[in-house]
Amino acid sequence: MAGPLETFEKIDGLAVGENVPFSKLTTWKVGGPARFLLVASTLDAARAAVAAARESSLPLLVIGAGSNLLVSDEGYDGSVLRMEGDLVDISVKGSCIEAGAGASIAAVSARASKAGLAGLEFAAGIPGTVGGAVMMNAGAYDGSVGGVLESVEAIGPVLEPLVYESFEDTYRKALVPASDIVTMARFHLRESTPDAVKKLASQLNARRKKAQPLGLPSAGSVFRNPSGGPVGRLIQACGLKGRAVGGARVSELHANFIINEGGATASDILSLIEMITSEVRERFGVDLELEVKKVGFEEE
Repeated sequence: MAGPLETFEKIDGLAVGENVPFSKLTTWKVGGPARFLLVASTLDAARAAVAAARESSLPLLVIGAGSNLLVSDEGYDGSVLRMEGDLVDISVKGSCIEAGAGASIAAVSARASKAGLAGLEFAAGIPGTVGGAVMMNAGAYDGSVGGVLESVEAIGPVLEPLVYESFEDTYRKALVPASDIVTMARFHLRESTPDAVKKLASQLNARRKKAQPLGLPSAGSVFRNPSGGPVGRLIQACGLKGRAVGGARVSELHANFIINEGGATASDILSLIEMITSEVRERFGVDLELEVKKVGFEEE
């Protein structure tokens, strides 16, 4: 009987790697090895990879740019699926843009700008993919993916093709069930002009660069904002700006960012997360909710 590696290697359109460190797959640049890295260049390859992982009883993690993941230093004893090739294609169709799940959401925003289509300017500096943006309803500056999403195509729990055309635009909540794997999204935008769209996107990017530590590895916002307002203010009020553990530090520029100053481990970052959570709860009685996803930790 063929092992999982042999099974994966027989799938057309699927590149396979073994023991690939997550430090190469995430924007935090930390994390141990993934047992298998599967890179699908077609929809058929992605579907076959999911089926093969299940047949081999291997856990499966679908990732995009790795911009909202904290993976343990021990890594992930399973299969990690990324989408490239056909699954990063972007096309303009009238006032809509279709994009594969592996496409950069910032690249989709740029294509919209070039076409003079407004509505995705907020995404110009977001480092994730379309699939990840759908699964967390990515947003910034009063804009959100849920606010411009027309439809989503996905692979369902039993590998069936699914199409969604109705969404609840809720802050940082998945727009399709967590059991699904997004393969394509269609955005309905407003007709404008390339200059007007580019100008707003540039203004929002300038705000982002001024307020966020973009020069060092991070995962963006670590915590979701509670109902009372920006979580960064709570963290700052606890005197935690600049607090460091190992190579990880709470940003002096934006307290809801934890940066890797070089040589940080996932354990360093987790220690800071736990410290922030504890001190904000003790001082303000607020239980913070993570915006990033933890992978490979014992409690997971």
